[in-house]
Amino acid sequence: MYKRYPSVQSMNAFIQAARSGSFSSAARKLDLTHSAISQQIRALEDFIGQPLFVREGGGSNLTDAGQLFASVLSDGLAQIDRALSSVQNRSVARRLTIDVDSELAQSWLNPRLPQLLEALPEHEVVLLSMPRSDRSSFERVDLALRYGYGDWDDGEMTQICADRVLAVASPALLERHGLQLPISPAQVLQMPLLGYTRRSWIAWLEAAGMAAVEPAARVVFDNAANLIAAAEAGVGAGLVRGLLAADALRSGRLVALNETQITAHYNLYAVWPPGHGERVAPMVEVIKKLALRTQH
Repeated sequence: MYKRYPSVQSMNAFIQAARSGSFSSAARKLDLTHSAISQQIRALEDFIGQPLFVREGGGSNLTDAGQLFASVLSDGLAQIDRALSSVQNRSVARRLTIDVDSELAQSWLNPRLPQLLEALPEHEVVLLSMPRSDRSSFERVDLALRYGYGDWDDGEMTQICADRVLAVASPALLERHGLQLPISPAQVLQMPLLGYTRRSWIAWLEAAGMAAVEPAARVVFDNAANLIAAAEAGVGAGLVRGLLAADALRSGRLVALNETQITAHYNLYAVWPPGHGERVAPMVEVIKKLALRTQH
């Protein structure tokens, strides 16, 4: 329900009169007439429903209600001053809100935020990781980075990059099993394996010439970033996207176990509301360049 408030001018007139003890002094400080101050304070008293000053003998003294109101109101007006100062003459950045798949954010985008922000100096970037069930709506989002087949009908889109899936493990895991690179697909299956709820080992096994039988997993993850972290920790060998594992592979925290790779058909896309392509174009271009650099 809408709540009415007295005018700031009337409250400021009251504070000045309360501090100086004189309507005339308040009028001089605010560059108003004595009559204007009196009218504003009268309007404030009408709003409150009781007198704030006792007017007698040509002077004005605060009532008990006036003293209480003055003690509390000063802080309120000071807060209004601070609020105004925080936004006056401020350079307002263009805000871009982007919904980023949490796996992509953890494994790839977060380390590249300095480059992203440097390329968008006039933008304020807001990053969200919305639940998949909420991603059908663009009410809060200018741009979404989604993994999928590119078949969304709620917006316009472009593919950020193609990707590949490969088997990886940590050097420490290989050392524990007495293995040296490259290792055969059969040797991969002898190690503890990491599973992922949205990826089967079967396509990789077929590409390697192995039987199309899903192997048992030591641990199964529903988040690819957590799977990569577990692989780095030496928990097991896993299938990962090249884009998400690029930093770990480049640094040597993970190694590709052999040359068997499969093309990822479930790829990364930028999706935005219809007609908003021009608004998000700078960010899409930067993200595409960052992805290209990652893959080379």
